[in-house]
Amino acid sequence: MVIPIPTNAGPVTSDAVLQLYSRGSRQHFFQAADLICLQGDGNYTWLHWTNRPSIIMPKTLKQLAGMLPSESFIRVHRNSIVNCHYIARLERLKSGQGAVHLVNGTILPVSRRRWEAISEKLSNA
Repeated sequence: MVIPIPTNAGPVTSDAVLQLYSRGSRQHFFQAADLICLQGDGNYTWLHWTNRPSIIMPKTLKQLAGMLPSESFIRVHRNSIVNCHYIARLERLKSGQGAVHLVNGTILPVSRRRWEAISEKLSNA
């Protein structure tokens, strides 16, 4: 089963800014609207952007999730958070698992436990 996402979902209009630190106390500010997805990797998290190379941060996915606007981001798996505005479609596989297809071609798994809440949130968007 494939759930199409409305095409009117353009870039995020939120002015949310992420304040991230790297190399000691050097601060970097990023627009949350430019963030496509986050993928956890142990105590590190990969941040994938629309307009810059991916970066890795020495923070857990849980720590970074608290910094994101909840109306634009949704946790789809224990190791993935996606920006709802960059989701192309959801797909439910015969095995019961799901997949989220992002506009940049990335395919991420959707946890069975989170499927209902995700599909409902995206269909109401």
